[in-house]
Amino acid sequence: HIGAFVLTANAAIPAGTLEMFLELLRATHGAKLLRLKGIVKIAEEPGRPLVIHGVQHVMHPPVRLEAWPDADQRTRIVLITRDLAPEAVTRLFDAFLDRAAPDKPDRAALLDNPLVPFGGIDR
Repeated sequence: HIGAFVLTANAAIPAGTLEMFLELLRATHGAKLLRLKGIVKIAEEPGRPLVIHGVQHVMHPPVRLEAWPDADQRTRIVLITRDLAPEAVTRLFDAFLDRAAPDKPDRAALLDNPLVPFGGIDR
């Protein structure tokens, strides 16, 4: 029932996009998130990565590093979960990053969807 997987992104992620993704992830799957930790390339300051970590519904304050610790400057988020299919989180992450996938929701559809937990952007 317990599994681990990694989300990665080569392109820098806007801070607001990361915040919305983490909030939706926490709201919809928080009880199943045993641990989340990562290093994120933020679009507003790509040379200074953001370190994130959380447990279930609790996200600890992020820490900004002065520089990347090594040559690998990709976003990498490790999740340890219980009874949560990696595909559910990967699809959500991809949608927020506007990674197109056939027959999958895109970021705009997720944000402007009245069925999402936060009621869409126009509500």
